Amino acid sequence: MQEEGLRRQIMGVITHVLIDEDTDTEVRMALLRHLGENPGSPERALMAHLRDCRGAGPAQGSGPTRGSGPAPPA
Repeated sequence: MQEEGLRRQIMGVITHVLIDEDTDTEVRMALLRHLGENPGSPERALMAHLRDCRGAGPAQGSGPTRGSGPAPPA
């Protein structure tokens, strides 16, 4: 029962990312790719996506990365 609730929340997060107009196209496509690679396991898809996003940004761990420009000065 608890697992089903968690899965529902994860699907809510994934759906929000996919339909949000502010989501970068590359981010959306990467998430869709992970969903395709993990059919029936949205939690694994989201974990893989977050792992990739964490390693792709110019400053790891500094928050979400949008666009392809340089990071703003600190």
